Amino acid sequence: MKEAESGLYLAPLRLLALEVFDKLNADGVPCSLKTGEEEKAVEGAKHVSSTVEMFHEKDYHEVIVIDEAQMIADKDRGFSWFRAITQANAKEVHIIGSNNIKMMLLNLLNEADLELHEYRREIPLEVEQKEFGLKYTKKGDALICFSRRQVLETASRLKESGHNVSMIYGSMPPENRKRQIELFNRGATSVVVATDAIGMGLNLPIRRIVFLENEKFDGTRRRRLTSQEIKQIAGRAGRKGIYDTGKVAFTAEIKIMNKLLEQVDEPVQTFTIAPTSAVFERFQKYYRNLGTFFEMWERFEPPKGTKKAFLSEERELYELIRDTEIEARFSLMDLYGFLHIPFSAKEPSLIRQWLETVEAIAENSDLPEPIIKTRNLEELELSYKAIGLHLLFLYRMGKRTEAVYWERIREEISDGVHDQLKDEMLNYQKKCKRCGKRLPDDSRFHICDACYHRGLRKTHRYN
Repeated sequence: MKEAESGLYLAPLRLLALEVFDKLNADGVPCSLKTGEEEKAVEGAKHVSSTVEMFHEKDYHEVIVIDEAQMIADKDRGFSWFRAITQANAKEVHIIGSNNIKMMLLNLLNEADLELHEYRREIPLEVEQKEFGLKYTKKGDALICFSRRQVLETASRLKESGHNVSMIYGSMPPENRKRQIELFNRGATSVVVATDAIGMGLNLPIRRIVFLENEKFDGTRRRRLTSQEIKQIAGRAGRKGIYDTGKVAFTAEIKIMNKLLEQVDEPVQTFTIAPTSAVFERFQKYYRNLGTFFEMWERFEPPKGTKKAFLSEERELYELIRDTEIEARFSLMDLYGFLHIPFSAKEPSLIRQWLETVEAIAENSDLPEPIIKTRNLEELELSYKAIGLHLLFLYRMGKRTEAVYWERIREEISDGVHDQLKDEMLNYQKKCKRCGKRLPDDSRFHICDACYHRGLRKTHRYN
């Protein structure tokens, strides 16, 4: 792509888009950045690094690179990959993905002129047969857990044991993830504690991946990790010329987890479809109500080999504006565009901000400014998200001058997160949920032995 006259890189994450943007410019290839909440136009640039949702089929590039193509199966975002893969407007398209997506891609692109390159992992993985304990942590380890709180608790314990620690988790701003990665890469920290956010695209010199948990909460239920999830994370272990064998460790169920790691990937059988602009254009010829559209989408039977996007967040947001002046003032396409804006719709304050902003646009008044709070890490991270949502609207409305100002404010918030991380670890020491007593480093439970046995005695007494 670097050698092409023009190029487009499509990333699954803003952090990866930023990484390629930085690399191309550092290598002397002018490159612009375009994500939903950030745009950096570089003078003379004919290359763009972007998140996959920003893809537009009308934009021509000599070379397009689509990364993490297996995400086509994702129930929420998969359709963005389907659009990019099937509608890329380029002389040459490079599609990068895991082996289990191969047959799906060959079927989708059956009439295209294809070259297939398959790569095997050069560095072997070795599963340790001894259960891991935190006291065995060594330089180059990446310890994996599945919540922000667990990351901070674990980092706090390691800090007390004399380790310098980098942290990576999903709600951490991308700029801060980048800083944490840089600290580890240059040796300022010796250990990483991370969620599965480490599994996608991040390139780190990791000696050993340690799974502190074998289960995760997936938004609906707590379940065991899948074979693909284990491979995605474990694959970060090893770095040619530094660690020529990647090591993997577990705290329990070693045989079961090893079997999942070695399991042959099942081919991806279905991909996600979602409403297109053409669908809305046809729909609005006959109907004027998005509620009707959602009812029809619910009844719609997707073609074989596909699954339809749930659109659950879009429906929940729609209920806030149903039969209001907002719905009356916008076309169906514009209204759905507002519903489809990507933000953390589980945060009540962000939902309020979204609603107030859409109301302001409907009334043709100034957009409300995001609420900024900075007392602790959670407030800083929420403020970062609030500014991100504000930027999504500003760029959507072409208000680039205002966007530049808010990008600077967001950088200041990111600096605050970086500073706060050092202090916040102290607040996340693992304690008994009942009595507050400090729990041992290797405790897998949320209450101490004394409280557990007191609970047993009470149970026996009442029986």
